Amino acid sequence: METEKIKLAEYIKELSITHVKFIKIGDEILQANNQTMYLIDTLAISVINRTIQLTEGYVTLINANNYIAAIPLIRLQLDNALRFFAFMQVSDPNDFFMYFMDGKPINRYKSHTGENLSDGFLAKKLDAVFPGVLRLYKEASDYIHLSRQHVHASKHVDDQGVNLTVVDVDKGLNAFSLEAKINFAYNMVEVGKLVLVVLDRWKQLKQSFPELDKINTRSVIL
Repeated sequence: METEKIKLAEYIKELSITHVKFIKIGDEILQANNQTMYLIDTLAISVINRTIQLTEGYVTLINANNYIAAIPLIRLQLDNALRFFAFMQVSDPNDFFMYFMDGKPINRYKSHTGENLSDGFLAKKLDAVFPGVLRLYKEASDYIHLSRQHVHASKHVDDQGVNLTVVDVDKGLNAFSLEAKINFAYNMVEVGKLVLVVLDRWKQLKQSFPELDKINTRSVIL
């Protein structure tokens, strides 16, 4: 039990300093290719800021023992990876960016192979590179909408049988085992790493752009 508590504490500590890595990748992206600014850079920085804030929110909520509110943030964090990864699945990222900025639904835009960019499609594509993404996508989605997971979380089992429990706002709802809490924290850590990998892929692509692309006004922020 003590070992498990230490493991959970280590994950929480790792999450609490994650912002350092994202600040670093953000600076590297902005400096890449002689500081040339591309449209996708604005999205990358938005992803970085959202990732940092979601991680901070997760740590704050679990320290308050509010896991029902914290767990959905894992799915939102995965959304950062999926949506940014989507820009690497299209023929014209700049056109896709303008479509995205118009507030149009991503799942109606076509990939370079002709599929709609639904979250399910993106999760499958990313799972092919990082096995486990699709499983996590399905599991984490259960906590976004009201589901059986919330029903189970409201049950209290003791010697008297199964009872329903109303949350005590001062103590939180003790609905999850220590093992489950460790698993949630681990998933949050791993999704953060996945976002970093996808961002780093953009940095590498940007750095490799030839000189000609630098004067392409469709690619550069004016």
